[in-house]
Amino acid sequence: MPEKINLMQPALVVRDEYGMFEHPYLPDFEEEDGEKCKAWIVQQGLQLVMVYLETDAPEEIADRYYASDEPHCGHWEPGKPEGDGWFCLAIHDTDDGPVCCWARREVQP
Repeated sequence: MPEKINLMQPALVVRDEYGMFEHPYLPDFEEEDGEKCKAWIVQQGLQLVMVYLETDAPEEIADRYYASDEPHCGHWEPGKPEGDGWFCLAIHDTDDGPVCCWARREVQP
């Protein structure tokens, strides 16, 4: 009998003191786990969209973040992609600034 896959479901987004968030059931992937992460996304049947503070936030919010010495993005409310079923997987800092990872089940035609 094949192993049952527990599909990721939306969770309440509770951001930390820096405005970051990680879905409570998101596996703890390391930077070098790119292929493992891709396989998990396929297994979960997820479509992902990345939204970057730099291009999503109003200019004054982006300027405020980049002028600061602290990685705090709690004043940014990431824009949700168009369509139904999107939920937040993570909001985290990258070399290019904060990014929000949105996910939804692949839409089957």
